[in-house]
Amino acid sequence: MSNAWFYRKIFVPMLCLSLFCFALPCCVKSDELRILLNLKSALNKSTTPNVLDSWEPAANSVCSFNGITCNAQGSVEEIQLSNQNLAGVLPLDSICQLQSLNKLSFGFNSLYGAITEDLNSCVKLQYLDLGNNLFSGPFPHISSLSELRYLHLNSSGFSGTFPWNSLENMTGVAVLSLGDNLLDRSPFPHQILQLKNLTWLYLGNCSLEGKIPPGIGDLTELINLELQHNYLSGEIPVEIGKLHKLWQLELYENELTGKLPVGLRNLTNLENFDASINKLEGDLSEVGFLTNLITLQLFNNQFTGEVPPDLGEFRKLNKFTGEIPATYANCTSLLRFRVSNNSLSGIVPSGIWGLPKVAIIDVSFNQFEGPITSDIKNARQNSILLADQ
Repeated sequence: MSNAWFYRKIFVPMLCLSLFCFALPCCVKSDELRILLNLKSALNKSTTPNVLDSWEPAANSVCSFNGITCNAQGSVEEIQLSNQNLAGVLPLDSICQLQSLNKLSFGFNSLYGAITEDLNSCVKLQYLDLGNNLFSGPFPHISSLSELRYLHLNSSGFSGTFPWNSLENMTGVAVLSLGDNLLDRSPFPHQILQLKNLTWLYLGNCSLEGKIPPGIGDLTELINLELQHNYLSGEIPVEIGKLHKLWQLELYENELTGKLPVGLRNLTNLENFDASINKLEGDLSEVGFLTNLITLQLFNNQFTGEVPPDLGEFRKLNKFTGEIPATYANCTSLLRFRVSNNSLSGIVPSGIWGLPKVAIIDVSFNQFEGPITSDIKNARQNSILLADQ
């Protein structure tokens, strides 16, 4: 075997291959620089000129760009540009060429235009936040984004039919926030009932109709469930009592009927419950067991019977501080004045004691100071006064 043959047939090809492999990372980094500079150009209407100032062609590494995080190999892994007063159209066809991208965060900006099917090319995305923007048109099918764990599209301007079928492959998603978009009316999407890892579900104000399915009780990891301001009807399913980790339950402004479900009392971690502005009826006995409540809203319903006496023991419901406004003394038609079990302080306005129609004044268990003033002589003779000494 001659040296010339070896050089021509073996050495030169190996050398070329080695040089190619050595140069490949540089090519990749060059591509990433091009992609990010293209993104910067698309967002050139930013009202915050300093946000992308570090995004320059002469930069040693894209990893030094503001809002960019790289992995151990130096490839772009995260783009985090939320709340930066950015405007423009996202060039997703370019962005999704970033092979290692797993986080894309553009929430709370003024981005507009359509979100295209190119988003499907971001196959490694685990975190997607496009919420609180000015996009238009429908949101595309994203069935290829099976690794998503966080999807936030709240208040984004999307309209039309939402591709609920896209959620079927996202079995690992933990946070799903799609509310406050002008979507077409649709039943509660059954695909959501398969997302057993959900901890946060926000579907408020997105035109859901029909009944809340019993399968909602299978989402036992939920700590937050918000279905308010929709067209939901029928009864609240008893299965909701299986959501033992629930911290917040928002059902207000729907068309719900029937009684509060037996088993609601099992939600012992519930701190915020709002089922106001519905057509609910019956008594409030189930609420009496929710001793960790901080906020409770049940107005504009058709409840009957007595308010459970246990509600008065819910000290977490009473957290008002400060002083009673002096203008309250002008409420001459007031019949009852009850502000007990709070953290109010200062002096009770003098006119309060002498309101002519008030039957009950209860200012006990607060931090008031000063005397009961002489105008109490103007109060009704049979009025009840409760105050700490």
